[in-house]
Amino acid sequence: MSLVQCPSGDFEGVFKDNCHHFFGIPYAKFQQRWEESSLIEEKLKFFASEKGKSSPQTRFRDENHSGVGFFLDTSLTKESEDCLSLNICTEDISGTRPVMIWIHGGALVTGGSSSMMYELTHLAKRGIVIVSINYRLGPLGFLRLEEITNGKINSSGNEGLKDQRNAIKWVKKNISSFGGDPNNITIFGESAGSWSCNLQIAAGSEGLFNKAICQSGGLDAVASKDKANKWSELFIKQFKNDGYSINDLRSCKWQEIINTAKKMRHSNLGNGTNWVFPEVGFLPVIDNEFIKDNYLETYSYSDIDLLAGTTLDEYKLWSSFHPNIGKNEKDYIMRRLSKMFEQDHLPELIGAYEDYLDTNELGKVYSAILTDICFGIPAHETLKKKEGKSYGYLFSTQSEILGGRLGCFHASELPYLFGVHSKRPYSNWGPKESNEVSNNFQKPWTEFSKIGDPSFGDFTWSTYNDSFELALIGKDIRAIRNPFLERYELIEKYKIF
Repeated sequence: MSLVQCPSGDFEGVFKDNCHHFFGIPYAKFQQRWEESSLIEEKLKFFASEKGKSSPQTRFRDENHSGVGFFLDTSLTKESEDCLSLNICTEDISGTRPVMIWIHGGALVTGGSSSMMYELTHLAKRGIVIVSINYRLGPLGFLRLEEITNGKINSSGNEGLKDQRNAIKWVKKNISSFGGDPNNITIFGESAGSWSCNLQIAAGSEGLFNKAICQSGGLDAVASKDKANKWSELFIKQFKNDGYSINDLRSCKWQEIINTAKKMRHSNLGNGTNWVFPEVGFLPVIDNEFIKDNYLETYSYSDIDLLAGTTLDEYKLWSSFHPNIGKNEKDYIMRRLSKMFEQDHLPELIGAYEDYLDTNELGKVYSAILTDICFGIPAHETLKKKEGKSYGYLFSTQSEILGGRLGCFHASELPYLFGVHSKRPYSNWGPKESNEVSNNFQKPWTEFSKIGDPSFGDFTWSTYNDSFELALIGKDIRAIRNPFLERYELIEKYKIF
């Protein structure tokens, strides 16, 4: 048994694997759907032995999301709107250790801190107090309804981000009682969790955290008010087609809200001619309150140290499973590319990627282009944008799953980071050198959280904004200059989205 008394109450956890675990701690609450959450002020007496409920999940029934379906996480806890909880793991509740707060990914519509992938013990045993959080997702966390309901529902579209901010505030207030240093907090996340970390910086850190690690996600997943309002109009139209009215939004079961959300398609935000980027509909909003109009400036001048990067073959998680792209159907792929780039320059762009990849398979070219657009360029932009220290990385270890078809795909680094690479089903993902790969994530990540510099052993990690230098992470780690800069320049030159 582990007992902690802190400003927010008394929490009794469990002691196993030589670590103190506290699961499902409520950190914030809201009275009704779409209300902004607020920190729980009353002191709680809480038995923190079970992980909290997951936010309702919006899993799209769409061919373009089949890759996500392939890796559907069945380990998540039961879904509920009452989902604002966090987990804490530490070896020493009497110490003053650096703190890392994990914000999970899932395109802002799925995922949860209860996933078996996010095992906290291994990072905790490297001298960290590790925290993972839940936040509202999809239509419940990222749907702006203020204008479309004429103020009846005053949601900004940033409720999920504000949940995250309250979790960080809770940690800042209480973590010293769990053996953590409230003056040394790192937020980190992957995919939508990385988007979230970047936006937490862009919203202004308010002295709540000191560093951020952003894995496979930049600063581009944010909508203008106009775009957010168009999305809410589409949502309400579908909601009415499902037999409901605006007056039912708060009174119906949350399952009905999710069922409507599942029928939404981000492509409906476009005009049918150009590609819609990012490929997500439920997005945070530049509301000039939480995310202000000058958020890019706030981000650039922030004193938050940054570690950010990508995997080598991010987009193969989706393209490999796509019924047309995966089969290399040229006409279909060319139609897709023509919505992204000036047609007169497509041969030049495709030729450059064919030469770089040493292939004439258009499906592989398309996947590499989308990897650059959705992940590589956004990471490059955030790294070079920061006025303070920024460190970049590229993960290159090829997965052995499906005969290597997925390469070094989106999220393939996570089992190594959380030390579950030897457990099923993740043990089938990687190579024989999995322990070395895992160390080359855990060691720099925890060093960065401790001292703001990911260098370790004999490896000196250069700052990106001085050299465009990346750490190439695999079973070994070495420095390379970003090899994709010419590709990025071509994309920026010829894109029409």
